[in-house]
Amino acid sequence: MTLYKRNILGEVFIPDFVYLIMISFDQIQDFVRREGFVAAGISKPIVADIYTNRLGEWLESGYHADMSWMERSPGIRSDLQAHFPWARSVLVVADSYYSETHFSEKSLCFSKYAFGVDYHKIVTEKLQNILNSLIKVDRNMMGKIYVDTGPILEKAFAEQAGLGWIGKNSNFIVNNVGSFCFLGILILNIALESSPVVKNRCGNCTKCLDACPTGAIIKPGAVDSRKCISYLTIEKKGAFSDREAKLLNNWLYGCDICQEVCPWNKKWSSKTREIRYLDRISRLDRSRDEWLKLTAEEFDCLFNNSSLKRLKYERFRRNLMALNPKVFFR
Repeated sequence: MTLYKRNILGEVFIPDFVYLIMISFDQIQDFVRREGFVAAGISKPIVADIYTNRLGEWLESGYHADMSWMERSPGIRSDLQAHFPWARSVLVVADSYYSETHFSEKSLCFSKYAFGVDYHKIVTEKLQNILNSLIKVDRNMMGKIYVDTGPILEKAFAEQAGLGWIGKNSNFIVNNVGSFCFLGILILNIALESSPVVKNRCGNCTKCLDACPTGAIIKPGAVDSRKCISYLTIEKKGAFSDREAKLLNNWLYGCDICQEVCPWNKKWSSKTREIRYLDRISRLDRSRDEWLKLTAEEFDCLFNNSSLKRLKYERFRRNLMALNPKVFFR
């Protein structure tokens, strides 16, 4: 449904009824709670300059490694209305995926977010349910969903929406929940009041910087992907250099070290209520030798509907072969 029009000069204008849709944030909160999200807030559709400037400095420093897609679509990153002229508010939600795991000593390490069904599918499904509920309330409602699938500064919008703050490890820390959360965005055509911003509570703590085994956290809020275990095991294409192979420690996919040491995670984290994020934990508790026996067909079956499947079997084997079983840092 298109809610914006063009006048005879081709200029875009928004009909008045876009502003008159009578849906409150309290109503939206009811739908949010029904879907099981742990936090939600409202941001305006434009991010403050501090975020775009920070991104620009990060890109100029080459910290994005070969992730060239990070350089694309700078306009929409800073102003959603540049691409969606009907956008008036942004609903930001957080979905916890935390679980305590007790793998055996033989096991290799996986980031917690890979323990279950692909979060893109789950968060998108939940946000679509919310949007469908809003449309039932008012047929003129319009929305666009993003779950880590486009040039959207999710953490910037989450901070502006009052969900929490961006930590020194560059992860988003949801207030009273922690950083083991997925973020989702629902752009809306209704003007809602922005949520109060939450104070950054990292203070003088440097536990995440001190704990990073590769020194990837260059300074508070800035991670050099070229040294980051998560980048190396998930995003990097091609073979590892000798230096890169030595950085992996015991991590086969991702890395949670900087989150595990965070005092706020230790204080706030509790097991997720979304059981789909936990549906294959027991099947990941294997030794390097056991993983070496995994065939391509078994890989596809085990990681069907998983975030890990995008790695593909070849890079999974690359990661596996790079791990030195004699040099593990627990």
